[in-house]
Order: sequence, then structure tokens, then C-alpha cells
Amino acid sequence: MQPPELEPPLASLRALLRAIFAFARGSIASTLAIILLAALLEGAGLVLLLPVAETLFAQETGTQSGLTGTLRAMLEGWNVTSVTAQLAVMGAGFLLLVALRAAVLLKRDVLMMRLSQGFVDHTRRSFFTLLAQADWPVIKRFRKAQLLNAMTTNIARLAATMSALSRGLITVAMALAYLVAAFFVSALLGAVLLGLTAFGLVSAIIWTRRSHRLGTQLTSANRGVMQETTRFLDGMKAAKAARAEAALTQRFDARIAESRALAVEFVEQQGRLRNAVQLGASVAALLTLLVGYGLVGLSGGELLVMAAIVLRLSPNLIATFGGLQTIAHALPAFTSIRETEAALRAAQGEAERDTPVTLAHIPSPDAPLILREASVSVPGEDGGETVLVHCAQIAFAPGTLTHISGPSGAGKSTLVELVAGLHLPASGSVSRGAVELTAQTRRGWQQAVSFAPQEPFLFDDSVRANMLWPDLAVDDAAIWQVLEQCEAAELVRGLPKGLDHELLDGGARLSGGERQRLCLARALLRPASLLVLDEATSAMDPELERRIISGLRESIGQRIVLLVSHSLNAAGCADQAIRVSGGVVETARPA
Repeated sequence: MQPPELEPPLASLRALLRAIFAFARGSIASTLAIILLAALLEGAGLVLLLPVAETLFAQETGTQSGLTGTLRAMLEGWNVTSVTAQLAVMGAGFLLLVALRAAVLLKRDVLMMRLSQGFVDHTRRSFFTLLAQADWPVIKRFRKAQLLNAMTTNIARLAATMSALSRGLITVAMALAYLVAAFFVSALLGAVLLGLTAFGLVSAIIWTRRSHRLGTQLTSANRGVMQETTRFLDGMKAAKAARAEAALTQRFDARIAESRALAVEFVEQQGRLRNAVQLGASVAALLTLLVGYGLVGLSGGELLVMAAIVLRLSPNLIATFGGLQTIAHALPAFTSIRETEAALRAAQGEAERDTPVTLAHIPSPDAPLILREASVSVPGEDGGETVLVHCAQIAFAPGTLTHISGPSGAGKSTLVELVAGLHLPASGSVSRGAVELTAQTRRGWQQAVSFAPQEPFLFDDSVRANMLWPDLAVDDAAIWQVLEQCEAAELVRGLPKGLDHELLDGGARLSGGERQRLCLARALLRPASLLVLDEATSAMDPELERRIISGLRESIGQRIVLLVSHSLNAAGCADQAIRVSGGVVETARPA
């Protein structure tokens, strides 16, 4: 089944051009001026070949164009009378023009690269920023593959679009310069070349609809490849255990085969278009020279210059028409990025995004955490709201550790995500002292929260940099203290460079339990009065988990600690136990 077109090619192109103009409003004029100057110098170089060629041919025929006659008369007025001397002066002028053209071309290429790559980086950064600033419930609505596809594959295709667009601007300017030069040699032949070029351009524009359709299909296929890639990586361990690698690979092969077939089809189309333009250009070149010699009666020098123009114009048109197809083919990727951005903004909601926030509302560390009729809900498939978790009333006192248990999918993670400010209560309230968790107070609320998830999250950086993430400023003694508390100090001392050791691939060479201990140490290092551990000890062996949780309970101070775990070790160390079942929070043992 073929996916529908995202939008017509011209509409996509207009949207892209508007975005480019908004990004580079201050530099577009200077960039276009440099492009036109380079094209002008290219055309001037071709025109200056005419006096040189006619001066040579004039030794036999005595014919000269008005430009040649004017230039030679000017040189004779400067006492440059011999043909050799005149050719030397003309050659020197031509070389000077070539040197100037080279300098302008360098400036043009640098400006175009800055504009092209700058826009791609701007789009990538804008998407990443939008995603980073979205609320957690908003992010959870999107598939990971969809977001990864936008940030990787579609951004790469946008880069290809910008490259083709940059080359297209240059080749169009050059084509105009060649056509102007052709008119300078012969108005009739210039008109013929202009007509042939216009016909080819219209044909290429019509052809772009097919390229755009293939690009739209490829965008959909690439999304499928990314979905299968994430599924492949997530399911690798299970597939290995079940010896189902072949079945997993077969699904992946089917996805990439579809993407490959679409890419090959586009290359075939590009090849057919290139061959058609080359054949047409060859016929046009031959007819132009025959008409110029037989009907127009051009001189040998004029024919030579016209041949040079046609020879340069032909590959230029091939590149221009091919570039149009590349742009049309890659435009759906840009449209897909913008549609994902629009969906993110819509999900975030204009009212919530515009809500003023402040860091002033930081909860008091001495106040208890209280939930009253608090619930978390998400939009349901029927248009209504689906309640994920509901808590009638419960209080968490400072200096206590609460164990949260319940079956998988019951709502345990949603409950602690609510307490951590990742969700806002759909009903009821979550408060500490005078501060209630709202859209206005959320940022300040989260300044008092330290969160350690089940999946360890480490950067490709040193142990010290990971401990200090995102912006802590503590000395090494404090780092070693929490590492000792999490029984990770010996692990770090055993690394070749200790705290300065680089953790590659997110600490992939460490075990899951070792990574969890480092992440737990980082959470403890953060000066927060509310510590949320969401299955953060699940990969540790029972005895190690018991020791770490017992040590955490002894050093808890005035912190409130919420620990989601299925372990009996955790339950035995807790001051309070609650159970979540079917989205309902129940007190199993009061503090």
C-alpha cells in the first residue's frame, strides 16, 4: 500500500524556502550577490574569448565583430599595434579575470556551505530543543523510532536537499550567464538556446512530481526501517535466548528491501532523465553550430565561442534538471520533520507552553509530601480520558523511605513520575507545604527532586563528568562518598584512570548492576530533598541491594525517598509501604 503524498512538491518547496529565508534573512542578499557575480565573471570570461579567437581568425579572413574591432582599436591607441602584443594583452586580461573569478568562487562556496549546513544544524537543533522542552507525557505519545527517524534519517535527507538547492542556485546562475553570452554572440542562436532550455526546464518540473512521490514513499519506508531497527536492538537479547535471530533478521530485511527498491527506482529515473538531457543537448549543440555556420553566417571565432558556450551549458543543464529531481525527492523528509514538530507542539498545547514558570517555588525540605485525590490521565482512543493512576490521600514524611510495589503495568512508575513533576495531576493535588505542583511551579518543584530510573543513563564521558551531570559543582571527596555508599568506589578505583576514566558507549562494558550503582550515586550526589528510585536497583544481586538500601535508610537525613521495587529487601527497610493495583494506590503499611 502506497502512502499518500505529504503535500505537493511546490508547496513543500515554498515551505522550505520560507524556513531558509527566516533562518538566513540577514545573509541571503549578500550570498545571492556573490552567486550572481561569479556567474557574471563566468559569462565575461566566455565573451572575452571572442576577441582572442577573432584576432587569430582575422589573420586569414579579416572579419571581426564589433567587440573585437573596438578592443583592437583601443589597444592601437595605446601603441599596442602588433597582433602578438595585442594577443598578449588580451591573454593577460583573461588571466586576471580567471584569478578574480577563482577568488569569487571560493567566497561563494564558503557562503553557500555556511548557509546550507547552518540551516541543517538549525533545524536539527530546533527539533532537539523542542523535544527536550516537551513534557514527559507528550514525549511518551510518540514512538521512539519516529523521533529517531526525524533526528537522523530525515535530517540527513534535508542536508541532501540543501546541497542540491545550493548547487541548483549556482547552476541556474551559470546557465543564465551562458545564455547571456550566447545572445552576445548571436541573438538568434541565443533565442534558440533559451527556448530549448525553457522546454527542458518545464519537462524537468513536470518530472519532479514522480520524484516527489518516490521521496514520499521512501520517507515512509525509512520510518519503517527505523522502527524495525529499534525493535531489533530492543529484542536482541530475547531473540538470542530463543534462537530466533533469523526471524528477527527476516523482518529487518523486508523493511530495508523496500527502502532499497525505492532508492534504486529513483536512481534509474535520474539516469533516464540524464540520458534524455544529454541526447537533447547533443542534438541542440549540433543544430546550433550548423545553423550558426549555414544560416547565420557566424565567423570562425564566433563559432568557436558558441561551441564553448554550448559545451558548458549542456552539463550545467544536466546538473540543474537532476538537482530539481533530488530536491523534489528529498523534500518529503523536511515536510515530515515539520509535521512531527507540529504534532509535538500540538500535544504540548499552546496554553501550557505559554504558562509562566519560575524557580522561586521550591518546596520546603521540612514539609511532608501530600497527595490528595491526585490522578494522572491520558487521552483515550475514544476521545475521553484514561486514568492511569489515582491516589485518594497519602502523605510522605521527611526522613522516611517508602516502598512502592505492585504488578507490572499497575501504575507504579506513573505514580512516582507524578511525584517527580514529570506529570501534572489531572485532578486533585500534589503538594509540599505551601507549594502545590502546577504548570507554574513545576520547574521549581523539580529543583528539589533527584530521579534514578531503571535503565541506567550514562554519557560517553569520564566517570567524574557523569557524576556531576548536569551542573553540579562538588569536590572529589563528595563523589567518593556517594560511590562508597553505593558500593561503587572499588569499581571506579579499578578503572585505569579512576574518576577520569572514559565510559564508552554509555558504559556498555560495565554490567547492568554496575551502571545502576553509578547512576544511583549520581542521584544521591544531587542536593535534593526528594529522591525517587524507579526500579533503580533491579539489576543488582539481592545481597548487594540489601546492603545499599540499608545504608541509604541509615543516611537518609530529612530526605523523602520513594523506592519502586519488587524486592523484599526493599520492603524490609521501608518505613512505609504502599501498593499500586489497577491504577489505584493503597497503603499497605503506614509510616
